[in-house]
Amino acid sequence: MKKIYVLGFACLTAAMLTGCGFGKMVTKYPEVSVTFDNPDLENKGGEVAYTIKGEFPAKYMKKKATMTMQPSIKVAGANEAEPFVTLKFKGEKAKGEGTTISWKNGGTFTQTGTFKFKEDYEDAEIVATANAQLKKKSTTLSPEKNLGEGIGNTSSRINLQPSLTDNGKGGNFLNAAHNFKTEFVGRTATIYFDLNSSAMNWSNKNNKNQAAKDSIKAFINFLGQDLIIDRVVISGWASPEGEESNNQGLSERRFDQGKKWFSEQYEKYLRDYAKKNKIKMKDLQRPTFEYVNNAKGEDWDGFEAAVEKSNMAQKNQILNVVKSQSNNAMREQKIREMTDIYPEIADVILPPLRRAEMQLICKKHDTYTDAELISKVLASPQDFSANERLYAASVCNNTQDMEAIYKALTNDTQSDWRAFNDLGALYLSEYYKGDSKKLQEAINWLKKAEALSPNNGVILNNLAMAEFLQGNYAEARTNFNKSSEASVAPVNQDYVKGMYSIIDGDYTQAAQLMNNRNCDYNTALVQILNKDYTAAQNTLNCIEKVDAKTAYLKAVLAARLKQEADVYSNLEAAFKLDPSLKTTAKKDAEFKKYRRTETFKNLVK
Repeated sequence: MKKIYVLGFACLTAAMLTGCGFGKMVTKYPEVSVTFDNPDLENKGGEVAYTIKGEFPAKYMKKKATMTMQPSIKVAGANEAEPFVTLKFKGEKAKGEGTTISWKNGGTFTQTGTFKFKEDYEDAEIVATANAQLKKKSTTLSPEKNLGEGIGNTSSRINLQPSLTDNGKGGNFLNAAHNFKTEFVGRTATIYFDLNSSAMNWSNKNNKNQAAKDSIKAFINFLGQDLIIDRVVISGWASPEGEESNNQGLSERRFDQGKKWFSEQYEKYLRDYAKKNKIKMKDLQRPTFEYVNNAKGEDWDGFEAAVEKSNMAQKNQILNVVKSQSNNAMREQKIREMTDIYPEIADVILPPLRRAEMQLICKKHDTYTDAELISKVLASPQDFSANERLYAASVCNNTQDMEAIYKALTNDTQSDWRAFNDLGALYLSEYYKGDSKKLQEAINWLKKAEALSPNNGVILNNLAMAEFLQGNYAEARTNFNKSSEASVAPVNQDYVKGMYSIIDGDYTQAAQLMNNRNCDYNTALVQILNKDYTAAQNTLNCIEKVDAKTAYLKAVLAARLKQEADVYSNLEAAFKLDPSLKTTAKKDAEFKKYRRTETFKNLVK
């Protein structure tokens, strides 16, 4: 009996409404279509743009009737109509504002607009209610139209993946410049060769010269001073009277001879060192250094310099003839012709140009390796300058040693901001890795650094990073901007400004400022927002260190590509790294198509 009563009441209600003159406007209202042109609304720069389209069927709109339709957002059980424009319609003979809808043919409408985004809108339901008016009568049409679910907020999901560095680029934990420069000392030995030869000949006139002998002796003695070899630069040269291609090969072979000679001297030095220190050769740890091949071919500069320094009466004429030639082949020909006219060119100028020069470059600084310097700075910090101590900290491979060096320096100097900043940057890095106790310590040290050096770009960058890591994006942005404009040590913040351009909705500028950085989270974010999903996939897949936000962004991309299994696997990875992201995912409109699946529900528990 209850069902019959309800049915009867519904029929009676419809009859009463029809009798009021609305007729089929009530019963046929479900045939009126109202949809978003793109149901996946999203936040772009704090604004949400929308286009609503709809269609009325034929013989629906009474000629003297009017209708208002109000799209609204349901948030926590309440409707918010303010964001949307009220849609107004009227019949052909009705007065007032609104789109005219034909009784005979029906009609269509399109309405565009924007409204301010609120975080509550991410998982809100978007509906449209309608009210019809005819003469003095009005009625609410039902059911309400369901236009969509949730507004995407992916553009707000910017992320920094910082490192502890002194490279001066914003968005990292920045160390101050240590200003320590390794000093180098060196010696050069020269070996001379016969014409068109790369064979060693110690009987060569130039090799028998006392100055040449002294340079060889000084070179070998220098090698025996147990300095740290950084590199050996070997330059092979040829005199410029032969064919250019042949001379290049000749200079390469002379480089080989120079390298062979040095290797022999170095082996002798190692044997003597091992003997003096009572070390077996097989147990001797051989230092590593670089051989630099500097085979230059024909030495035109050397030729011109030698002629300029000579006592030849015709040297200006010779130089003018050589310099006036259009190419090296013509210059070589002129030199060959002049050797018959000016024997001094063949006998004095050209022979010293046929040579190999071995330049031994060593580190001057007390002969310490980086490891030795760290050890000595830790043991006796007062024996070293602030620059040396900061450099030692910069090459440490563990946090404990860095911390010890910085703390000792802050105790010894109350005026150098760098140690205070670097200790703060170190603690920020530790906080980023998961040590929550380090955040306030980091801020305290950075504030001390700022007191010593106000308006300092490096310090302001690190203070901005502290704000950013806490989610205080607006405060961080202020400090990042100040950092780039600082009077002391300004920092290039282009990448960070590009990241904030994402929030502002200017994705083109964001990509430009960030320089389309490879394997980068924010670059992938821009590509997703621009719907360049293939590029985004490539960018995300090459990120080596996948943090929680990167895994989450991979899930967003998978959702847009309708790759359901990847949505779940990436969310699972993200939640393992950061369980708080479960709350984010529950309301994220990117996952609205998966919210009701058992797998998703289990993941976000």
